Amino acid sequence: MRSVVLLLLGAVIVVLLASPTANACSCGMGGAPCESFGTSAAVFAGTVIAVRENERPKKIDRNAVDWLPRFVYKFSVQQAYSGVTGTEVEVFTGSGGGDCGYQFKIGERYLVYAYLYKDKLNTSICGRTRPFSQATEDLAFLGTLASARPGVMIHGTITRPDAKPDEPIDSDISILIEGESQRKEVQPNAEGTFSVSGLPAGKYKVTINLPDTLATWRNESEVTVTDRGCAAVGWYVTDNGRVNGRVFNADGEPVPRILVSLIKPGSNPKENHVKLDRTDDEGNFKFSAVPRGRYLIGVNHTRFPELKDPTKSYPPTFYPGVEDEAHAQTITVGPGEKLSDLVVRIPTKRPSSVVTIRVVWADGTPVPKASLIITDVTQSASTNGFGVQTDAQGEHTIDGYIGQKLIIDARSERPSELVNGRWQVLERSERVRLTVERPAETIRVVITKLPSGN
Repeated sequence: MRSVVLLLLGAVIVVLLASPTANACSCGMGGAPCESFGTSAAVFAGTVIAVRENERPKKIDRNAVDWLPRFVYKFSVQQAYSGVTGTEVEVFTGSGGGDCGYQFKIGERYLVYAYLYKDKLNTSICGRTRPFSQATEDLAFLGTLASARPGVMIHGTITRPDAKPDEPIDSDISILIEGESQRKEVQPNAEGTFSVSGLPAGKYKVTINLPDTLATWRNESEVTVTDRGCAAVGWYVTDNGRVNGRVFNADGEPVPRILVSLIKPGSNPKENHVKLDRTDDEGNFKFSAVPRGRYLIGVNHTRFPELKDPTKSYPPTFYPGVEDEAHAQTITVGPGEKLSDLVVRIPTKRPSSVVTIRVVWADGTPVPKASLIITDVTQSASTNGFGVQTDAQGEHTIDGYIGQKLIIDARSERPSELVNGRWQVLERSERVRLTVERPAETIRVVITKLPSGN
């Protein structure tokens, strides 16, 4: 039995079709015939003899990540290579286009690679399924199965995108292949490839073991391989540079939960960062998998729209403790190098301010339960607003600071009206821009009711 999890293409289809906005199919690179055969639940040559629409449930949970293939094609099987025992078989697929479905034609002959999804055979354009007349390479491989020795092969490639062209793969890298009855450990060659053959068919966990100086997104892969087939695994391996340090305020106290970023010199520190971390309760930050290169350390340059964030009133700062990038100190991280005990001292917080937002109708009466979108644009023209609601008196209070710049939008609970087939908002509210200047600020937002039918 094959699970869709075993195939990247299956995962791609599930994700695409679960999204109502998907409008284009995106597939990974297809494997060789040996790989497609080895990881498919069924492979056969057959002619399409009928098609029907898949029966869909009366109620669909739109919050569930699920794929409902639209069509079911019935094939007359001329040659079964694996996973098919009868003379006829049904295969599920999408409608084509954005859902990656394969558009078969009745009366035409195909070579089909199918995977199991919810115990049904499925296929898509992301695999090697194709017209029989275009399957010369596949048929050449499939023709060798009868004379091939039992067993499977697992092979793979390790790619170093940040390495120099002539830089060999680290000799300390090893690959561990574990199955129900087999356990083999191999080393890749200087080009980063490896291959193990003669393994029994079945399920395997393949793990890459790296020295501390290297990193990868995920160390393990799982594959299930049909007898006489093969499976490919691969990893992108990068430098594991590490940069560790601590953030203190002007009083020498550690600053918890503040955002720290690694920035390429000359780039926009507010928008571009290589790495991002939030300090722990003791003010410590840790970056790993840092590529070799030169960096600035920025504190509080990147911001999330959290109105209750206690760190927001600290000025943006560069290592070792300056606000001007021209005076910032760069750090250089070598391949896999670890830099520790860096200290960033940030200036005193800006003076705090209590900002009260009062939403009223044009006649001055309060608007209870009004919806507010508050956007902090102090450091950049952010489009990420924070949604809150006023109380029964039409007020909402936030903790701000002197110099903070806010944009405030408001709307009442008054319903919209359908006019000439379009929903029309029956109110108007002017956007308010505020620069906080005093320890206590009150800002009034006016919503004007519009007459119905306009």
